[in-house]
Amino acid sequence: MAVKFIAKDDTLEDFRLAFNDQSANTIGDISNLTGSISSTNLIDAMNEAITIAVNTAGFTLRDSTSTIQQIGGGNVLNVVGAANEITAVVSATDTLTIGLPDDVTITGNLTASGSTHSLGTIQISGNTLSSTDSTRINVNDTFRANAFESQTGAMTINETAGGYPRILSNHSGNFLLFDAIPVFNSSIIFEGTANDFETTITVTDPTADRTITFGDESGTVLTTGSPNAITGGNITNLSLVTNNFADDSITIDKMANDSVGQAQLKDVVDLQIQNASGGILKQIFGAGS
Repeated sequence: MAVKFIAKDDTLEDFRLAFNDQSANTIGDISNLTGSISSTNLIDAMNEAITIAVNTAGFTLRDSTSTIQQIGGGNVLNVVGAANEITAVVSATDTLTIGLPDDVTITGNLTASGSTHSLGTIQISGNTLSSTDSTRINVNDTFRANAFESQTGAMTINETAGGYPRILSNHSGNFLLFDAIPVFNSSIIFEGTANDFETTITVTDPTADRTITFGDESGTVLTTGSPNAITGGNITNLSLVTNNFADDSITIDKMANDSVGQAQLKDVVDLQIQNASGGILKQIFGAGS
């Protein structure tokens, strides 16, 4: 497209000739404009032509913010991926493949609809977490939860309202099975009724392995704090034979002064000390009652 210039010393006739030539050969006759363009001036006609070209030979891109980009004939659409978020590959013929890289980075929240999702060999189905290739899931860090339950809910591990850890048995008999030997530091505390009082069973720090055995029987364990704990019935039930005692094993120095007095012997008429064969070693005659 040639450009015509009018010099300052050109005549009006020069201007007329240049204008006519520009109109006829450079701009063209408006009557020859295609009927699909309705504009009557050059600028509007060009804008209208661009719109027609885009609509017929191109397309328009619009994003979520309503930003529009027109792609016309001859333009190039560049599709690029975001690092660690998405990949875009153009291949023959006229194919655009959009996918995820091997290592995906999600900067915001992720919502996955559906009922079952797999992450490697870990599967989430509804509210159930399981492994697809094992019966165990390993957690390498501290795992914290409001409560833990066994498979059937028979046992619960949680905390009390006061922040004390506890193990609850939900069995009908409140049984809790220890299939091992529990080891306690020093004491076992029994709460009983929830109040300010507890019973503590404690041991002195052992200097060697010790064993305390409770017999296969029912009864009450007597302590040094049990007043009048040994009664006549207890003595009657004692299965003591003479060979349980070595000769002279009970001596005077093992008895407190006046520990056996008149009150203890008031009903004794004849007190005998016999050996294992039944022979009388000592015999004491009392006044009786």
